[in-house]
Amino acid sequence: MFFYDEDEKIEIRNRVLSLVIAIVLSAIVLFCLYIVIKPIVTNEDYSPKLKDNTENADLKRIEEVINRISSKYIDEIDKEKLIEGAIKGIASATDDVYTRYLSEEEYQEVITSGTEVYNGIGVHIVFDDSSNAIMVLGIMPDSPALKANLNIGDLITKVDDVEVSKDTYQECIDKLKGEEGSIVNIVLKKTDGSIEEKSITRAKINTNNVSSEVINNNIGYIKIWGFENDICNQFKEQYDKLRAKKVKGIILDLRNNPGGIVEETIEIAKLLLPKCDIVRLVYRDGNEKVYKCDGKNEIDIPLAVLVNSNSASAAEILSGAIKDSGKGVLIGNKTFGKGIVQSVEKLENGKGALSITTAKYYTASGVEIHKNGIEPNIEVNLSDDLKNVIAIPKDKDSQLQKAIEYINSKK
Repeated sequence: MFFYDEDEKIEIRNRVLSLVIAIVLSAIVLFCLYIVIKPIVTNEDYSPKLKDNTENADLKRIEEVINRISSKYIDEIDKEKLIEGAIKGIASATDDVYTRYLSEEEYQEVITSGTEVYNGIGVHIVFDDSSNAIMVLGIMPDSPALKANLNIGDLITKVDDVEVSKDTYQECIDKLKGEEGSIVNIVLKKTDGSIEEKSITRAKINTNNVSSEVINNNIGYIKIWGFENDICNQFKEQYDKLRAKKVKGIILDLRNNPGGIVEETIEIAKLLLPKCDIVRLVYRDGNEKVYKCDGKNEIDIPLAVLVNSNSASAAEILSGAIKDSGKGVLIGNKTFGKGIVQSVEKLENGKGALSITTAKYYTASGVEIHKNGIEPNIEVNLSDDLKNVIAIPKDKDSQLQKAIEYINSKK
């Protein structure tokens, strides 16, 4: 048995206390180091947490393929090219032509598109699933496409050396653009089934998408070719000009309009509609975004809207809102049925971005636009020989004549 005097006991207590404090401080330091180092070692800040071992195995499969090809393929191959190819493949596996990988160059084009001048052939287009081709929906005035005698309904099946498909759709669109004065070669399938090859010289396209005139002495006629290039201001200028002439009604022609910028379309709706819901976006998780009109600029004269099977996307949003609000009638044929919205998301771990279809559009009355389209109030068919004509003589345009009849009946 050991005996300690009082001073020795105090000294021993102090040493034990110091040791305990040292251990606690060491533990705190080690914990702090763990917190700092762990994200660096595991890439926790940049990599999504894996839900389970199956997901981890799936990612390892992709990594294994890239590594094997980059190390064993007979020729040298850029690993970045393989990674981009993998990303493209994942996006295309959705079977949605609008969900796709964007290279850094394509991403920069997307975020600046809609208002810029570009060089191309001057067409409004959409991918047509039934024919696996690019369908011509509209042709801009004084454009190379007009001079080359392209027509609405023509199908572009090849651009230069690239066959059109879901996988090559965006590549073919990009190829239609190019340096002013350069030539692009396309293969067309005409509406009568014949095949034509055309060489078209690209030109500067500075799109004015709205034209207007007074017809039948006192009816305002406004044609919108596409909802882009500062379209709301273009529309307002023509609309105000017609209202200043005291027209008795407005005919809004959205035939062969492939759509464009939704926000601009909403602003046009606000120049016409009463207080109402314009359109509803529904996301995968059930969340909704509703665009509303305050009714402050409600049109006070009769309104008729011309639509056909090539009126798509933003054109369907506007025509559907006009129909649901009761502010005007739709005349013509059921619309195309493209009612989905894409979000462009920049990739954090590398260059480029993803365009992902993230929501569907529903009219205020609950109609799902995508693949369904909007039914007209008054169905009127054009004669077969005029269905794909760009500039139909007014006296032979049965849809326009029905709209004139409707406006006159409301006076």
